[in-house]
Amino acid sequence: MRAIYKKELRGFFTSMLGWLFVAANLFFAGWYFRFYGMLSGLPYINYVLNGIMLIVLFSIPVLTMRSFAEEMRQKTDQLLYTAPVAIWKIVLGKYLALLTVYAVVVAIIGIYPVFQMFYGEVPIGENNLALVGFFLFGAACIAIGMLISCLTENQIIAAVLSFFSLLVGIMVPGICNLISVTGNMLTRILSAFDLTWSLNNFFKGTLSLPGILYYLSIIAIALVLAIFVIDKRRWNVGSKGIVSAIASISSVAVLIIVIIAVNVAVNMIPESSTTRDITYNKVYSLSDESKKILDELETHVYLYLLADTNTKDDVVENTLRSMDDYSRKVTYQMVSPTENPYFYSAYTEANPTDNSIIVVCGDKSKVINYYDCYETTYEYEYDADAAQYVVTSYKVTGYDGEGRVIGALRNVSRNQNPKVYCITGHNEMQFDNGLSGLEAKLEKMNIELETINLLTYDTIPADASSVFILGPLKDYSDSEKSKIVSYLRNGGNAMFIVAYSDSDELTNFYSILEPYNISIHPGLVMEQGTSFYNSQQYYLLPEIMDTDLTKGIYSYMRNDYVYMPYCKGMLINEANADATVQILLRTTENAYALTDITGNTEVNDYDTASYALGVMAEKQYSDRVSKIAVFTSDYFLMDEVDSAANGNNQQLFINCLNELNGTTDDSLVPVKKYGYDTILINELFVNIISLIIIVFIPFGLIFAGIYFWYSRRTA
Repeated sequence: MRAIYKKELRGFFTSMLGWLFVAANLFFAGWYFRFYGMLSGLPYINYVLNGIMLIVLFSIPVLTMRSFAEEMRQKTDQLLYTAPVAIWKIVLGKYLALLTVYAVVVAIIGIYPVFQMFYGEVPIGENNLALVGFFLFGAACIAIGMLISCLTENQIIAAVLSFFSLLVGIMVPGICNLISVTGNMLTRILSAFDLTWSLNNFFKGTLSLPGILYYLSIIAIALVLAIFVIDKRRWNVGSKGIVSAIASISSVAVLIIVIIAVNVAVNMIPESSTTRDITYNKVYSLSDESKKILDELETHVYLYLLADTNTKDDVVENTLRSMDDYSRKVTYQMVSPTENPYFYSAYTEANPTDNSIIVVCGDKSKVINYYDCYETTYEYEYDADAAQYVVTSYKVTGYDGEGRVIGALRNVSRNQNPKVYCITGHNEMQFDNGLSGLEAKLEKMNIELETINLLTYDTIPADASSVFILGPLKDYSDSEKSKIVSYLRNGGNAMFIVAYSDSDELTNFYSILEPYNISIHPGLVMEQGTSFYNSQQYYLLPEIMDTDLTKGIYSYMRNDYVYMPYCKGMLINEANADATVQILLRTTENAYALTDITGNTEVNDYDTASYALGVMAEKQYSDRVSKIAVFTSDYFLMDEVDSAANGNNQQLFINCLNELNGTTDDSLVPVKKYGYDTILINELFVNIISLIIIVFIPFGLIFAGIYFWYSRRTA
């Protein structure tokens, strides 16, 4: 076999065929890498591999057409039949030689991402997996091409038939969609001939055992059939030949049946046991938070994905299928809107978009809109003609499908969810004004938010888990104050967000906090030293105290921050012995309060002090305990400010809200961020690398091929 391998490999590189194959594929790969990898800055090599797929499908038949067809045309195949080498060794030697030529192309393309690493971060694991998948895909195509070469002595016919077969192999998904968008028995049979379904998994970052086995099975079946086709030419017409033929056919049939049976058996194993998520953000794997909640399920939950086979979102479906595989109390089903257009009507009045999810448990259900499964950031531009801001561009920054489903699952499986009343009517900050991210997190935690104006309520509703006061700029009336105080005296819990304003005339609002030994100091807190952000003394980075509520935020090394712009200061006293205060955030002792932002030194008090900026307090009222959390910046909850602190701001808020509601945040599955941004590469470097991979390497290979070919001809 080694002699056959060396002979074939030498034949490729002493003629022009091997050099042209490598040069042509690298030429087009270079162009695609220039566009996707350098000009567009996409750090994923699968864009390049997808781009050259048609080139590979065209060039592989040209490479394989001569493997046996040329032997038959020149009648040298008789030497193979009479050679003291087993037929399987001949076939395997030729196949490995072809595979080596193809491997050269894949190996050189694998170097391309190294050029991007000089300018940014590259997902090495995902890129390597994509290359492995592309190599297996090419290996299967080569085996098919070599099998077809065994069937004819005409190289052109062999090349055309191979290209047609491979083209059909990648067109199977489209053909199946033409037959049925929802799938049927015929499409399931045809799907077995789809050469790309496994490759797509590799490109997405999923290491799939069924995918690897599928390509290895194609290779094995093609090579076995090639051996069978060659071997049958050695049969005699006599009875001994007939017996030999029957035995050979039986052996091949049994082997193919075994290979198919192994594939079927592996595909019956739960996907969670046969796949590994190689993506850096584990977008295809269930998080520990999800597994914990699935383990705690006591009732059965049904997950319905509203999508057709050809329109389903593979990432969303993978999440639902993984939950089904992991827990016996979860059942996933895809429902076709084409076949069952009114399925949603049993659960909601509005028709959800395709790929939306309906989570059902008993008589409770929740609909998850498809677009909520992804975190998206938008850029706006003011349109003077329309007198409004319009979206100019957007970017998907993370996958939140798993978190949304887990949140909905907890919602429908619980008897009751926490209810938080947001008091309005005093120019408070609104959730639709920079707090959409926080609102989404609270929704995932199944916290029901309801806004109320105390002027229209005699008391705060009895079903309130807690009350949320979000930075009032106008003071409360005596009547409103008494309603809040009465709620707290009855053991109610509340979250107070204090907003900075030029005026400190919020006497009633501030007085609500005084029984908890908290007083609000006049003015805007300013820091000195380094405990502020971006050279602004009122953009505070307070000291985070080591408490149960700051777990995951507090760091002994002081390398995590909470970002608090425009803060009021709290002073803690011991006026009431039945009240205790736990400080969560505080300034340094060098902080001071600026009571006049004009900077009039005769008015401002520059005496330094350490101010509390976030606290959790509780007070004993007779036989009941009331808890309140207070933060002195309304800006610190805004999504933009929170992102500057890597999510610590809102996480601290959620920790405190859970404490007030008596809940935990175990249903808050984090958004799986898409952290690999586009890579910016300077124009000179792009042009230099382009010149190397598009001109020097491909044409250098062609000139090398001409040299070796000419040397052989003149030798």
